[in-house]
Amino acid sequence: MNHRQIETFYWAARLGSFAQAALRLNATQSAVSMRIQELEARIGVPLFDRSQRTARLTSQGSLLMPYAEEILLASDRFLHAVSEKEEIVGYIKLGVAEIVALTWLPALIRFMRQTYPRLQLELEVSLSHLIEEKLYAGTLDVAFAACEMPQSRFAANPIEMIQFAWMCSPDLPAIPEVLTPQGLSELPVIATSREWQFRGSTLNWLTTNDVHFRNLTICNTFRTAASLAASGLGLAYLPEQFYRAEVESGSLRRLRSDPEPSPLQIYAIRPLAGTAPIHLLLEKAAEAVLADRTNRRGFDAQA
Repeated sequence: MNHRQIETFYWAARLGSFAQAALRLNATQSAVSMRIQELEARIGVPLFDRSQRTARLTSQGSLLMPYAEEILLASDRFLHAVSEKEEIVGYIKLGVAEIVALTWLPALIRFMRQTYPRLQLELEVSLSHLIEEKLYAGTLDVAFAACEMPQSRFAANPIEMIQFAWMCSPDLPAIPEVLTPQGLSELPVIATSREWQFRGSTLNWLTTNDVHFRNLTICNTFRTAASLAASGLGLAYLPEQFYRAEVESGSLRRLRSDPEPSPLQIYAIRPLAGTAPIHLLLEKAAEAVLADRTNRRGFDAQA
């Protein structure tokens, strides 16, 4: 559950229409519908009566509406308290997973420089399990990674879902049309970590299906793994969005899996102890950058 979902719920209910909420939030109607569905799945109750032409609240939705308004008012007060850009001065040690660095990190840094020019970021791009260790050690203030941290010590806000897939060179021989966990164990694999060092849905998929790689080459970046896979040296588990062009051009082949892995959840993570307002500002900035990115994709898809 995140601020964007609650904001979407509030405006859809107040305006009585998903379409009007989309205009108010500068989002696509499909994005509004998805956020509502995600929120309903998270809390386990329907918020809107889908049998009506208008966005009419269910009894549970009506009960939660005042709380949503309180959350948005509190957020506005928080942002108002730090609205003077020149007064935001600080230093943040930020850890980011490579997938974040390859996609929206430049947009986040650009946003922070324009909005909070006196705020300094120290970046550390690393694998999720290494970021997790540094969070425990207290050497990072905030992280954007796939680590699932204990709620007793850390706040973890889900901000993005990324779909991964197994890929290889089209010229790699004897690769089946559909990968199974048992078959994968026998194939040459290029990975960014050992099995136990993966995090999130990737680790869950490996452990649930009892996958143990017998022919494993380890490198520490997706770029290297993709290059080795394209050269015919094995299979690599890569973010689909980032390597879609290679798949379309034929330099990489996307493989189907049975069962298919779930998307990887990226979290904004910060320790509960020692959290400062500027750490929350960075988290809000990441949400704003991702929302803009989603809206642009929706616009491009409609164009």
